[in-house]
Amino acid sequence: MTAPKPSTFHQRLMHALHGWRRRAAQRRRSRADSRHLTGMSDHELRDLGIGRSEVRELIDRNRY
Repeated sequence: MTAPKPSTFHQRLMHALHGWRRRAAQRRRSRADSRHLTGMSDHELRDLGIGRSEVRELIDRNRY
């Protein structure tokens, strides 16, 4: 006996939940990256080729 095919509602719900989880994980990574970048020393930032004054702009530009 085969299992019944999931309903379209169930499929849409699972797809929506998968998208939500993916976006939530991306937001968590983005916040962690932002915290890491703002916590870096001036020397580390210079090694990356950016200045302390550019950090906020860089974070805001890549927020979305």
